Amino acid sequence: MEEENQLQSNRAKKMIVWLSVASIAMLFAAFTSAYIVLQADHFWVKDELPQMFAIGTALLIISSLTMFLAKRSIVAGNIGGLKRWLVATLVLGLSFTATQYVGWSELRAEGKFFLGHLGDLQGEYGVDYTILSKGEPLLYDKGNFYKPGDISLSEPINERIDATFNISASFLFILTGLHILHLGGGLIWLLVLIAQTYSGKISQANVLPFELGSIYWHFLDILWAYLFLFLLLIR
Repeated sequence: MEEENQLQSNRAKKMIVWLSVASIAMLFAAFTSAYIVLQADHFWVKDELPQMFAIGTALLIISSLTMFLAKRSIVAGNIGGLKRWLVATLVLGLSFTATQYVGWSELRAEGKFFLGHLGDLQGEYGVDYTILSKGEPLLYDKGNFYKPGDISLSEPINERIDATFNISASFLFILTGLHILHLGGGLIWLLVLIAQTYSGKISQANVLPFELGSIYWHFLDILWAYLFLFLLLIR
């Protein structure tokens, strides 16, 4: 009877984690859908993602591998290996966080802020960035912006551009910021798992805490890969 109750408790805990994962996935699906809708109806900046985001993606993919190796270790009863791979996963997660910070710093240096304007953009127009209006690039000549259909360059729209919020940059900070916020929860979970492993609370006979943390961590990695590809292809 006690064993059956334990199994039911374990299933309930796994269900809670899966429901949490599904809720987070729906949240990001809503934001990426809004991203596409706003891109079609507003001034939108077309540019390159910071290179550090690509490096961070590689780090998270590797962290999924180290988490998988940690699982293999605990299944085999290799607690020493479990400790090493969990610490490696934590280091990779922290390194990813560092790449995000550097990437955000690059964005700010380019005049892209969470609450910035198109007039803040730095760099050469047409080379470092392009501003789109309903999918068409604005015309640019001698420091002036013009609507795509203004072939004669008769009506500059600089004042409108300067006063318009850079929504694309705002969404970039929102999407990456929300992910790093949830990753913070994953890092705390990893710290707890490491502490429990060193104290002997996690073993071959008690793998549930590890399994729950593993589900969440792999989800975060998949989520970032989705976000990175989405921003790379849609931006």
